[in-house]
Amino acid sequence: MAPNAEDLAKRLAALSERFTTLAATLAQATQQVQAGTVPSETVIDEITKIRTDFVEVRQRVLEAARSLSITVPAISEVDSVRALEPMLETVMQAVANQEKRAALAEARTRVMALLDRILTVTHSDGPNFAALVQCLIKARDIRQAAQDPKAFDSEDAPAFLNSIPAFAALLSIIEGRDALDDDKFAVLDEQVTQAFGRTLAVAAARGKLTVGAGSAPVVDRTAPPAPKEPVARTAAAAAARAPAPVLTPNPAPVAPAAPSRNIIITEPREPVQPREPAQPREPVLVPETAPPREAAPPREAAQPREAAQPADQGTQDEAAQWWVSAWARWTQWKGTLAFNDAVKEELGKYNYVLSVPIQRSTDYEEGLLSYGYSILLDHIEHRFSGFVNKALNSLKTFQPGAAGAQKSVGAHLYNVLVSEGRLQEIYPEFVKSVLLAAVPEPGLWTHARILESTTETRIFTHPSNRIGDPEHNSQRLTQERQRFADHRFPVVVAPITARFFAIAADLREPRSIDVKLVDGRSDSDHAWLLTMPPVGRADLKSEVLRLFPEGTSVPGLGRDYATLWVAVFNPDPSVEKKYELTLSLKQSAATKQSAGTFRSARSA
Repeated sequence: MAPNAEDLAKRLAALSERFTTLAATLAQATQQVQAGTVPSETVIDEITKIRTDFVEVRQRVLEAARSLSITVPAISEVDSVRALEPMLETVMQAVANQEKRAALAEARTRVMALLDRILTVTHSDGPNFAALVQCLIKARDIRQAAQDPKAFDSEDAPAFLNSIPAFAALLSIIEGRDALDDDKFAVLDEQVTQAFGRTLAVAAARGKLTVGAGSAPVVDRTAPPAPKEPVARTAAAAAARAPAPVLTPNPAPVAPAAPSRNIIITEPREPVQPREPAQPREPVLVPETAPPREAAPPREAAQPREAAQPADQGTQDEAAQWWVSAWARWTQWKGTLAFNDAVKEELGKYNYVLSVPIQRSTDYEEGLLSYGYSILLDHIEHRFSGFVNKALNSLKTFQPGAAGAQKSVGAHLYNVLVSEGRLQEIYPEFVKSVLLAAVPEPGLWTHARILESTTETRIFTHPSNRIGDPEHNSQRLTQERQRFADHRFPVVVAPITARFFAIAADLREPRSIDVKLVDGRSDSDHAWLLTMPPVGRADLKSEVLRLFPEGTSVPGLGRDYATLWVAVFNPDPSVEKKYELTLSLKQSAATKQSAGTFRSARSA
């Protein structure tokens, strides 16, 4: 129980007045003593009473301070009313803050309870009623803002509380429209219309909306997830829970013919969700001459498939949870973080965001990965101001399954992202911007890495096929004909995703790297090359270059730059790409041999 600070303040004020009165009495008694008159015994009694009362008030103030975790001085230092007053003021301020926090907690509880009920609202015609989906997106956004402990710290009420009466009005109409008189109904109807549009107000008035019927509880994505619980997939939390992830077993190894070049297979046939560990297997790196630890699949099997991302993903995409999450995060930090800072913050949590298709991002990290795509919304918004609002407003007229329309809200919003956001056109620049912002810190998850030193070449891949796997296997190459050869990485890149590779060096003599990307049988320029200078070389700067279709030679590894990053991207919004990236290390003397085939990054 909080101490009664006001009572203590009154007692200390009264005690202070008594000290003033006692001072006057003692002054008079001093004159009497000087005149040879013995002071009255009441003076002695008053001194004793005041001392007793002061000790009691001091004890209560110090106890109150300790109960509020306030540091208190030694009791001998608090020997006067003047010394006790600031301590009591501190206690009173702490009590006021405590009461304010309690009131804010109660207000937050009421807001969260109301929004939780709103998020269980369903439409009798199904989950794709656009006006309701837009309302639920707004409710989820406000709910997330209300979860921020700093949201209620200001003396002024949070701005989002202005929307709460409209949500309350919507619930009142849904649950009690038959009991409302005409005047009350008109007021509530007007509130709902102004906040959410006439379409939703009419649906509520006609009894098309229901609260809590068959709804799943709202998932708090900011709290630690309960173990082994699937994630709710829709904005209204009304769709069925997600099925358990399916793990695709590794294909049985088949002995290959003797390879002529190093082949690295690390891609799964089906994407595996990170929250379910895949069965590890031996790496299938095959050097030119040394026998492999495990035979690699033949070339026909060396092209694993990652399912293409169609615009319509059925019931898993009905309420576009990926959009809800990305938009909620974006509205939280827009205006306070620059794009580069936001990239560092989001990739600092999950550095493999760009390797996961946006529509499947809710399948990873209990749905938290999808928040990282807030940086994509910001990138588009900066180029096409008002894009986000335009996308949301499009839901007002969206009719699922109508002629020429998508079948779900998620598919519709993805189509808007592609068409209105010109995603295929801007995606390469988006990958470039993220690459520049994330390297060297916090870095990006790499599909494979090469570490080159004077005596050996080490190639790092992952023991499992799942995107985001933090574990590594390595192969050590020491023979020159193995090291200075074509290291080939077949990789299937889903629509609107990217894969990253890094080549680092610890060298005395510089190397050259030839980079080549092939899409099927065609040369491709769908990659960025970023050189990072060695630590401490302020005279050198990082450089970024678009890969030439015929291939690019980047000389000076270990001298002009310490690390080469390769970002392979697929800008197609609906078709996966089967790329083959070739990284060829060349000794200094062999650098000129590649000039006839590859364009040099230094001379371009």
